[in-house]
Amino acid sequence: MEIETKYKILEGISHCVPENGSGEDEENLLQNFLPLRSYGKLADPKNFLITGGRGSGKTELFRILTSCGGLHYVISEKDKKRYTGFREQEFLTGYIATGPEAKVFPVSNSCDDLLRIERPDNLTAFWGGLVCAVILKRLQDHQEIIELANRYFDVKTRTILEENSSEVSSWWKILDSRKEKWESFLDQADTVLEKKDIHLCLVYDELDRICGNYEKLFSYIRSLLDFWYRHNNRFTHIKAKIFLRSDLYNAKALQFVDASKMGAYRLELNWDTNSLYRLLIKRMANTGIREIELYLKEVPGLLQTKIQGALGYLPDNSEDAFRLLINKMIGQYMGKDAKRGISYTWVPNHIQDANGETAPRAFLKCFAFAAEEMLNHKSDVAALEDERILLPTRLQGAVAKVSADRVQELTQEEYQWLQNLIGRLRGKTLLMGVDEFLDYLEPENWPIEEQNKLPGKTGMEILEVLVTLGIVMRTMDERINIPEIYLHGFELKRKGGIKRPK
Repeated sequence: MEIETKYKILEGISHCVPENGSGEDEENLLQNFLPLRSYGKLADPKNFLITGGRGSGKTELFRILTSCGGLHYVISEKDKKRYTGFREQEFLTGYIATGPEAKVFPVSNSCDDLLRIERPDNLTAFWGGLVCAVILKRLQDHQEIIELANRYFDVKTRTILEENSSEVSSWWKILDSRKEKWESFLDQADTVLEKKDIHLCLVYDELDRICGNYEKLFSYIRSLLDFWYRHNNRFTHIKAKIFLRSDLYNAKALQFVDASKMGAYRLELNWDTNSLYRLLIKRMANTGIREIELYLKEVPGLLQTKIQGALGYLPDNSEDAFRLLINKMIGQYMGKDAKRGISYTWVPNHIQDANGETAPRAFLKCFAFAAEEMLNHKSDVAALEDERILLPTRLQGAVAKVSADRVQELTQEEYQWLQNLIGRLRGKTLLMGVDEFLDYLEPENWPIEEQNKLPGKTGMEILEVLVTLGIVMRTMDERINIPEIYLHGFELKRKGGIKRPK
């Protein structure tokens, strides 16, 4: 293979992950999107909770549902026949914290203020009011809905919900004191929608940003889940899909009366090794680079024969073909023999968190960063024989970069409190005794102004959060370990760790 061809393939791989970090280039959203078989459960109206770790594709799914024709590109033809009503379902934003659509929802400061005057267990009217606002805005031209609104709301309240729903202080007390009124409005609106054969589904994302206080955050999430647990089966034509991070769902602070029954309405976004490679192959195939298309098509059974419309090329389901491709790209082993690891399983194994979960974003970045380094060291490319395009050492170095990238995401966004902990742990060596690790977690180690932002009031409570997040694991002999996806970002050492390339 000509070296210029290898450069073009590497350039394509290096751009397989959009720079915005949330996964998804708006212009190529469908071409970047891989429908998983498990997504068929999204068409089941009873499933209203979708959980997944950071980078598992929740926001991408949210965008597909709300801006790319709902479930049309998400579920298989078989599931389309099974769930015949999916075509009529319209997906509306129920809550989001960023972007243009966020302006119709309360800002985090307003949500913080609300809980200064209201009990944490009395937020039903908050979510009910936002549902009413979404319904009123969507159906403000339907005479029957207008008549219902006039029956159950005074003119001022209706106007606020339709035009200024972000001003929660303007409508909160009214709706809280008249729960039966807005509940009746929603019941009757659902009946009208049934007669008109209109199916609406409210979609929620970025719930971790709804307020600035960790404890208050769970009050809002718990109330939202409770609201839809009670209403999703009551309504026939108003449904919900709630995207929630797994660590928040599994946190002890979230537990509520009906939490044990929530599993029957929940879909967990899990990515196995085959799905990760299918995503990489799809991203590569849809770069529009002819050299990559030819490179992939040389592997029998790798791509489906026909381009799937807006989704572009789709990979087939042959694990043998995936292995052949990785052996072609990297070689069968990460060294001279299997002692260094098998290339096909090496990346997934080295970027999984302490819960054994692998985020597709981190997986893609590992290959993208490795490709960038190959282009930065073109002598490496020239030294590769045959059709190989990636050196194992560049992938090993990419793991450290992915780790730093992932930790930076955490500390810049919702887990800023981790930055202080990283400073105390920097340079330490694992494995570490639990008692020693707990000493670093004690709240008094943080500045006073940061202590109320911690996810726990004791070192043990903070440790439990780190375990739930998949950042920390406790070994059988009661020692602390941290997986590679976080190890390098925390600037920790571990005996026997990977050797970074120079």
